[in-house]
Amino acid sequence: MATIGLSKPYYAIYKAVGNTVTYSNGGVLGKFTELSLTLNDADANILYANNAPAESESAFTGGQVAISTDDLLPEVGSQVLGTRKEAVSGITGLTTKDAAWYIDDDDSNAPYIGVGGILKKKINGQYKYVALILNKVQLSTPGDQAVTQGEPVNWQTSTLNGTVMRSDAEKHPWRRKSSLLDTEADAELLIRSFLNIPDDVPSPPAPEDEEADA
Repeated sequence: MATIGLSKPYYAIYKAVGNTVTYSNGGVLGKFTELSLTLNDADANILYANNAPAESESAFTGGQVAISTDDLLPEVGSQVLGTRKEAVSGITGLTTKDAAWYIDDDDSNAPYIGVGGILKKKINGQYKYVALILNKVQLSTPGDQAVTQGEPVNWQTSTLNGTVMRSDAEKHPWRRKSSLLDTEADAELLIRSFLNIPDDVPSPPAPEDEEADA
């Protein structure tokens, strides 16, 4: 079995009261291009007895995630990075409706979020799908990098780096993966249900070849 694809980057705002965790105000980060999860090395805590290892204990100590999408729209960025939105007004000649600034300042504070995505697999000639959830993530404000347009076009994507933490829920889950699912729609349904994404939040569009592959 091999992973051959990645799609549907969902997020939702994380909130914990004691060990009760809820998600709200979710949406779509864009269209996935890459996901990279790196876990911190955890040194085993070993109990020695009779001059030899008798027990050992190692626990998840955190990790880092890099989420690359086709682009990060400013409105979404303000949700997941805590940037401040300020409406533009009083400028003669401005034709764009509802123009706004998104401002990084002293009040910028990225919230904790849950992040979900779908891994596309191929096993014995059949396509399968795995729903992936990172329970608690805090993203870092990215820098800006761009190159001028040339021939051919140099496609430039957005990458968000974040810290992966244990949830405050009982037993402190930090990641969950579904069993192999028959359709991408099933995987998306699990993610939207877990992150409490309302039905009126549009689903990311599927690639043109996805319907043919499914």
